[in-house]
Amino acid sequence: MGDLNETQRYFIDEHIEDYMDGLISRRELLRRVTLISGSAALAATIVAACGTPAPCSVATQSAAPTAAATSSVPQAYATPPPAPVPDGVTVKETDPRISVSKPDVRGSDGASLMAYMAKPITTARVPGVVVVHENRGQTEHIRDVVRRVATAGFVGVNIDLAARDGGAAKLTDQAAYNAALAKRTTADKNSDHSATLAFLKGQSSGAVGVTGFCFGGGEVWSILAAGLDVKAAVPFYGPQPTNYLDIAKTRAAVSAVYAELDTRITGTAQQMEGVLKTAGVPYKITIYPGVNHAFHNDTNAAGDRYNAEQAQKAWVATVEWFRTYLV
Repeated sequence: MGDLNETQRYFIDEHIEDYMDGLISRRELLRRVTLISGSAALAATIVAACGTPAPCSVATQSAAPTAAATSSVPQAYATPPPAPVPDGVTVKETDPRISVSKPDVRGSDGASLMAYMAKPITTARVPGVVVVHENRGQTEHIRDVVRRVATAGFVGVNIDLAARDGGAAKLTDQAAYNAALAKRTTADKNSDHSATLAFLKGQSSGAVGVTGFCFGGGEVWSILAAGLDVKAAVPFYGPQPTNYLDIAKTRAAVSAVYAELDTRITGTAQQMEGVLKTAGVPYKITIYPGVNHAFHNDTNAAGDRYNAEQAQKAWVATVEWFRTYLV
């Protein structure tokens, strides 16, 4: 297992959780782990250990969760829907509040990053928010979240971190997508994030923030650890990066979203709070009760984990955080 990189371990742990929750079969778990790890023997070893949840994990965890969730008041902008939406659309591209485009954002190597952007209909220069996708890439759900960002008065943008392999549009098999994405180093991904942030600054007031979900939440932590220039960040149930102590140098205001039942991720909340205290930045750690990993995903891509009440509270809190610190 020592030969696996951080992203491979995280993806494998997610698929193990899906197996334990009855969302995929043992055979499908073996197929996915083989694709991601590149080794049928290693996959067999990992899957053979999956008799109970505890020995299955290939990632690390520590510490206990901290604060409790807080209540919030619904707002006029788009929020997660009251029930799952199979097509992933809650804000249409034709919504009169926004305009949508696919700008030509390029990485440092000149590669297209398959960007998707939504802007509020206004003449004012407003702040920007990068939305980092889950481990499925730039899905319709993620594009919808970008559009929700725009209805709240920000310029929203997303890139596909596996764009060089065709992104989610081409790699429709999740395990194949994960395998392509896991090959990219943290430095490679941060380079693409940096290019996206630079682009977004030119499309906005210059004050930019970042949010992300699951794998994307982990990318938010990595962006902070790398010291990239963002003013505010909201990672949703993001896995702790190995270099998490470097987050102590961030200057961003951070609101970290956790799920009470997502013990593998939420178990690191106390350590993350520690580095944010060291950084001396405004921060908030919120653990939403009674929900699991991916509770914000309203497409049922994560099975029955979507929870409308807590997703709406978390999203309203996210928007208010950005409204407070992206100034």
